[in-house]
Amino acid sequence: MICVIIGIFFLASYTVLASLTDLPQMLIGISVTVIYIYISVFIFLSVRNKLRKIRIEEEKAEAMNTEISQLFREVVDLPYVIISEAGSVVIANDALTEIIGHPVAPGSSLKEFCSGSPDSIINPQRKTEEEELLSAPTDKFEIPVDDGVQVSIRRRQFRAVAYPMAINSHPCHMIVFNEITALVKLHDKMRRENTVVAFVILDNLEELTQYIRVSYRSAANEIETILKNWAEGMGGILREYDRDKYMLMLSQEKLEECVKNKFEILEAVRQIRLGDDSMAVTVSMGIYAGSGTLAHRESEAFAALDLALQRGGDQVAIRRGGPDTEFFGGRSKSLQKRTRVRSRVNSARLCAKIAESSNVLIMGHKNPDFDCIGACIGIARLAEFCGVPARIIADRSNNTFNLVYNKLNRNGEYADLFTDSLSGLDMVENNTLLVICDANNFNIIEAPDIAESVDRIAIIDHHRQTAKFDFEPLVSYIDPAASSACELVAEMLEHSMPSGKLTRDEAEAMLAGIMLDTKHFAKDTSPRTFAAALYLQNEGAKPEVARQYFAEDISEYIAEAKFNSNVEFYRGNIAITRSEGSGNPGHDRIAASKAADKLLTVRQVDAAFALVAIDGSVRISARSADKINVQLILEKLGGGGHFDAAAAQLNNTMDEVYSMLKSAIDSYLDNKKTNA
Repeated sequence: MICVIIGIFFLASYTVLASLTDLPQMLIGISVTVIYIYISVFIFLSVRNKLRKIRIEEEKAEAMNTEISQLFREVVDLPYVIISEAGSVVIANDALTEIIGHPVAPGSSLKEFCSGSPDSIINPQRKTEEEELLSAPTDKFEIPVDDGVQVSIRRRQFRAVAYPMAINSHPCHMIVFNEITALVKLHDKMRRENTVVAFVILDNLEELTQYIRVSYRSAANEIETILKNWAEGMGGILREYDRDKYMLMLSQEKLEECVKNKFEILEAVRQIRLGDDSMAVTVSMGIYAGSGTLAHRESEAFAALDLALQRGGDQVAIRRGGPDTEFFGGRSKSLQKRTRVRSRVNSARLCAKIAESSNVLIMGHKNPDFDCIGACIGIARLAEFCGVPARIIADRSNNTFNLVYNKLNRNGEYADLFTDSLSGLDMVENNTLLVICDANNFNIIEAPDIAESVDRIAIIDHHRQTAKFDFEPLVSYIDPAASSACELVAEMLEHSMPSGKLTRDEAEAMLAGIMLDTKHFAKDTSPRTFAAALYLQNEGAKPEVARQYFAEDISEYIAEAKFNSNVEFYRGNIAITRSEGSGNPGHDRIAASKAADKLLTVRQVDAAFALVAIDGSVRISARSADKINVQLILEKLGGGGHFDAAAAQLNNTMDEVYSMLKSAIDSYLDNKKTNA
């Protein structure tokens, strides 16, 4: 190609010289031809010599590779195998043959004697040590390495590293095996003996002994004996650091045994019955099984215990250093505590945080009900009492909100109290305090964007906490034993404000919230519930007026009627009803809740689920007659709530959600039967 290009150049040169000079054309042609031949021969010889040198170097490299391969194969006691691009064996040396116990035939597969595939060895996927600790089972531990991957050959562990090479100009890989069996065993032993820190608390003994004539100390001693025997049986250490509160230290291996048997200790303690009514005693545990200093493990274990208690107690919460938390137990309904000390402490803390703030933003969950709106109104009044401006973030198109707003704003004094999420975002300042009421799941709050923009957050809720927060709230008052968020807020107002500061309309809105969640004081009530209602009545609330909030219009009545014609029984004692909806999301949500409540009045129905299609999604309202924990069932579908009242919303079709719900019910009942 080069000679052709030069020939064209010389031909052009000859043409130019012939036309511009008087020299004979033959002389010019001979001269140009001689020069062209000389240059072409020079280029040809130069290129041929260069190619010859390259070929000689390649032959030397192949010979060297062959010699190195032969050296590794016969002299160096380091097992290796050479595989082709297709992954088949080309050569295996004597050291590898000795490990395997028989010769490796050329063309055989690497998987015939090695646990790793060629692709996984050549292109290893890296894992951090923390990821390995979280993912590896107790009987298999893989060591994170900088090069290669861990493989197994005849029950021996090796670090396999792949090196690219060529044999007879064919690309291939040499895989060298470095034995790490002893190192793996050492790491595995360290992992199994890793110290796990746990906190254990008797979460309802004190409350039970207030209801039952029984010796508190003798009951506590009986439970402590069971716990100590359990800890000693695992080779652990159990020490009481406060009344009915213990710290437990055990190994990772024993923890995995507890996980496999689903913490039978919970059922063992639950078998202790007190009084003539045979009320069960329960314990809660918070466990941290990740890495870090002992101080860090202690802190994480205590946070896990707090999460178990937030969810109602009688369960174990395990954190392993990742974002998820494992839960075991939670079969008992939480017992209402009679003390109001916690309410007084959180009330004082919230007032202090409000006083330090430049302004207060308040919000609840999406599609708010009377309990959510009433709690927000109570907190707004508390902020006004503290002298700090407050605004409630609300969806003004919501029918429930409009019912309350129209009644509150009869005199126009509440016109500026409520705002939408977009305007609320403009109100965020450096020292803004966000108070979230009646919700602790940030996926369902009214304005998640505002929550992400605010650093100072307080949470007041009566639903079970489903996961640990990725931040530290200034105030976290989550009490699943309370009947409603309005009950919690009413107690806080009673501790913080003098009588007469709450208006009658505000008190009636909060009373309606309590009435909603207690089904007009027919369920989940306690002395605290009636005490909160009495406080609201003293502030001017009239039950007959609050009851007017629950009057139905014809659209709600029709929406509820759609559920009555589509009811079926599943697993004998569980009622499921479905509706495609009426086109009014607000009415359909209320109708689903009422339909589930109504199904509980049917004989032999222990749990009821109402499914309704709303704007491309399906909402589930669940109710229980205290025998089935509907909260645990709907948690499997991403929802939450209480033992006997829960909800979930899924972006699937009705048939898909119906199938998912039945699978969740089956899983819960099967686990319950296994643990029985």
